[in-house]
Amino acid sequence: MNSPAKIILRRRVCAAGLLALACLVSGCQTAFRTVDARFMAHREEHRRVQVLPVWFEAAGNVDRTFTTNDLQAQSRQAGENLSDTVQETLLSKGYEIVGPVEILPDDEKLSRLNPETRQQLEAVRLDFCENLLRPYASANSEKPLTFRTNSTLGFFRWMSTWDPAALEPNPFHYRMAPAFTNLSARLGATNADAVLLVDTKAFFESKRHHTKRVVWNCTGGGLLTVTEVGVNAAVLAAAALSRASSAPVPIWVDPFWHTSNSLQHNIALVDVRTGEVLWLNRQSFKRKNPRDAGALAETVAVAFLDLPPVRGGDIAIKSQLMPETAR
Repeated sequence: MNSPAKIILRRRVCAAGLLALACLVSGCQTAFRTVDARFMAHREEHRRVQVLPVWFEAAGNVDRTFTTNDLQAQSRQAGENLSDTVQETLLSKGYEIVGPVEILPDDEKLSRLNPETRQQLEAVRLDFCENLLRPYASANSEKPLTFRTNSTLGFFRWMSTWDPAALEPNPFHYRMAPAFTNLSARLGATNADAVLLVDTKAFFESKRHHTKRVVWNCTGGGLLTVTEVGVNAAVLAAAALSRASSAPVPIWVDPFWHTSNSLQHNIALVDVRTGEVLWLNRQSFKRKNPRDAGALAETVAVAFLDLPPVRGGDIAIKSQLMPETAR
């Protein structure tokens, strides 16, 4: 006859085996944020940062209250504010900026670049936005980028099904295309330890569109919402009376206008020597006016929140901000 201790031990072993089997069948997932663990351990080795020319794409409601010239002028001003804010944010975290921070707000400035440089710049942007960022999260998410990869047990399940969608790639194992290395050398990033990529998209809402949106959401949008709620309630009641085996699919067509001032920042810190991604984030900010320098600075600070500071950053900041005559 088995002793109580052996019975308890056997039950615990069985429970552990069932748990392992459940994990194997379902595929455990590990969530991790925007920073590579290797970078966190040696981030002081990436103090010197070259900021690649910042891509700034602007759109808006062009009408009688907001002309094309207004859009270009405000886009140019927002781009300058973005440049200043990115520099201030990096300095506040102890990084040393190598070279100027330039903004590429429109095709006019791109056309002034050397054709080969322009071609490589577009290749890097395509590699960054499409190949690196596309597999993860929604572009409209207001939350910081979070990556999910299957754990070891989940990997065996993926191997058995050969379903690429079941296993997301680790972004910190990604290496930028050769155009990144060529462009970095062409722009003088050879003295830097890392390169920062920034792709910002801004939407400017016109006064006329803002007025129409508010009026519609308070009148027609609200009326349609009430109507949809009533229709769904009636459909559910009918399904309950008829004793349907399953609940009906809700009828929902969003009647509201959501197109308002907004910003989106796509950012990555890349090792200049290996081309490996060290830190990555993509974050959207709805109802943030790009015209407002304070609101723009706030979104940049939030988007860079997970970028780890460099050790001894206070000394680096003071040395960079101190006037030449006082040194």
